[in-house]
Amino acid sequence: MTIIMVLSVSVSVYADETSPVATRGDIVTTLLTAADAYQPGINKATVIQGSKNGDLRENEPAKKVEALVMLSRAFGELPEPVGNDLRSGTFDIEFTDVPAWAKKDIDKLTKAGVLTGNADGTLGANDTITIAEFQNIIARIWSLKGSHLNDDFYEAINKEWLNKSTIPVGEIMGGGFPELQKENTDKIEEIINALSGKEFAEGTKEQKIADFYSTALDTKNRNKQGIEPIQKYVKAINEAKTLDELVQADLAQEKELGLSSLFGFAIMNDAKNSSENALYYAGLATGLDKNSFVTEDANAKNAYIEYMTKLLVVSGEEESTAKALAEQVYEMEKSLASVSLDPHEQGDVNKYYNPYTIQQFDDMFKTVDMKQVLTSMKVDSADKVIVFDLKLAEKGAEVLNDTNLHVLKAYSKVQLLMATGSLLSDEFGDAANEFAATLYGVTGEKTEQENAVALTTSTMSGYLEQMFAEKHFSPNAKKDVEQMVEKLITTYEERIKSLDWMSETTKAKAIKKLDTMIVKIGYPDKWDATLDNVAIKTYDEGGSLFSNTFAVNKAYIENTKAKLGKPVDRSEWVTSVYTVNAFYNALNNEITFPAGILQAPFYDINAKPEENYGAIGMVIGHEISHAFDNNGSAYDENGNANNWWTDEDFEKFKDKNQKLIEFYNAIEIIPGVLNDGQLTLSENVADLGGMAASLQVVSQMSNPDYKAYFESNAEMWKSTTTKEFAAVLSKNDVHSANKIRVNRTIVNFQQFYDTYGIKAGDGMYVAPEDRVSIW
Repeated sequence: MTIIMVLSVSVSVYADETSPVATRGDIVTTLLTAADAYQPGINKATVIQGSKNGDLRENEPAKKVEALVMLSRAFGELPEPVGNDLRSGTFDIEFTDVPAWAKKDIDKLTKAGVLTGNADGTLGANDTITIAEFQNIIARIWSLKGSHLNDDFYEAINKEWLNKSTIPVGEIMGGGFPELQKENTDKIEEIINALSGKEFAEGTKEQKIADFYSTALDTKNRNKQGIEPIQKYVKAINEAKTLDELVQADLAQEKELGLSSLFGFAIMNDAKNSSENALYYAGLATGLDKNSFVTEDANAKNAYIEYMTKLLVVSGEEESTAKALAEQVYEMEKSLASVSLDPHEQGDVNKYYNPYTIQQFDDMFKTVDMKQVLTSMKVDSADKVIVFDLKLAEKGAEVLNDTNLHVLKAYSKVQLLMATGSLLSDEFGDAANEFAATLYGVTGEKTEQENAVALTTSTMSGYLEQMFAEKHFSPNAKKDVEQMVEKLITTYEERIKSLDWMSETTKAKAIKKLDTMIVKIGYPDKWDATLDNVAIKTYDEGGSLFSNTFAVNKAYIENTKAKLGKPVDRSEWVTSVYTVNAFYNALNNEITFPAGILQAPFYDINAKPEENYGAIGMVIGHEISHAFDNNGSAYDENGNANNWWTDEDFEKFKDKNQKLIEFYNAIEIIPGVLNDGQLTLSENVADLGGMAASLQVVSQMSNPDYKAYFESNAEMWKSTTTKEFAAVLSKNDVHSANKIRVNRTIVNFQQFYDTYGIKAGDGMYVAPEDRVSIW
């Protein structure tokens, strides 16, 4: 019994942080199971050789180098890393402490990209190694081989694609989502190209799209203009002699462009009265994520300071002055970021809902007349301001002072230039591209045409998404998906009724929330008409890419401001129709599935039902589950933050959430980068609930094809990205890495074990008592 337990734990892909130091015997026992599928017939003598006198010293703690040499022997020849493995592995390391007898095996593992070392260039050859550390290295080998789905399902199903995978030029990732987004972009480009260069009556949709696209393509005129479109705003910032003058310059800029560098407000449902629109204050923005600031990430710091320096130089500053100002802006932003909410806290209504009366809000700012700011920005009809991030707002109020004026002026210019650079001359875009290349590992640049299509797609979406929906999303598909959603909601209700940890009182409230959930499929019932009132002009007519873009942006901002204090229109969509994503909005208690994601391979009306349920069905269940995750569960059926739980049930719910945190935590994404179970909790709850509901629908089919379901799910999440961006996501993205979303979720369902014969000792095996579930 003890041996079985050791085998099961020792090859699990879940790395327990309390893992004990491994003995030489533990290493052998682990490898005989872990490598058996890759070297059939492997035996103990192959793995461990011991001293010259034959003493294997199995009870001694294993040195790291000994464990790695045994690993090398156990797995034999390793594939040459290509594609995703080449991007994610760690290469070109010359360890300084590897003994001669181990060099051949260590070199082999290093060439395979599966080893990481210490900051001083050592391997830590004579250090001990824990079971958990060793598991991680084994999991890297499984991933590299990708030939045995019992050990790494995601890699085995997607290995051919992963090996051939590329990241498109100028992009940050490749995979199922980006590939479909590219297909949608190509379809939109066809629509744009069919209009480009033709004459249309002024004021028509076709004329506005064609003329906007022409200004987006016209780099000659854009480069000729240089910084001229924003020169007066830069000049006003430069000439500010006091904080008040800087504030007035900012408000004048906001009045003309709808763009403020110093005051970030938003208008959306009041979280405590979701039928009305309320005013929220976001605080001063920062150019890097909190983690990069707090950890003083050297690469991020240098890249950001260099980026800001280039922007300030282009705006007219001397190089040395620009560098000094950029460094000061960095320090100011660091002081802001260090007190701000962590990423996982930002969706917690108890953290982000901080209502202030107008007087209280004004009192927070000792040096700025916030009542005048609200009046100038035409949001003074609000009876309160809800502060998103209280400590960030307080720190922002503190840094807004005359002593800090020179830094605030530089900050304002940087914010303005970052917001408008893509609409100005190439030197601004070049600086942004260099920043992305350094920080995220992006290689190459998009063509001028690709950039023009992207700008047109985002700015003119009010018209283009209508054309996209008419051409690429059939009424039959809409009806079919609506039926899937209905079936999944019904299934979810059945699952809630059968829960053994929730009382009938709370179940009734949860079911009521399900029954009143708003469902949006494909495209809105009524199209937004904001663009109808915007004039788009070519350069020959006195227009520009800059003026056209901000004419559109300002129109949308003014429409949003007009909603303040008014009833919420719950029929409105908050995303474009061609977006490859899906959403749950807790404030409306609604789920949205744009036509953009309702395409193959996520959804295909001609595919097997099991395939559709493994892909879009799981996504639908995922979005439904967000109504009941750690954040969404705080809102009632009307979208109001309102506790509908009994105390006892909520304690049980919190316990289950804690188990999920632990279950998804500290799993390696790429060498040296770990998944954060706390950060990703809400999405893990949704993934688990989405699979439970969609799998239950499949289980009720006649002779269900579970292979089609599970493999469709794994293929949906296929993804590749740069090593740099994977590390950034691990600290900031509330979603687990895609591989973990597959491998760590499917292991909680018995159908997976039965379908593929997963057994104790396999990498994908989790004992029944260790599996997790909520919904």
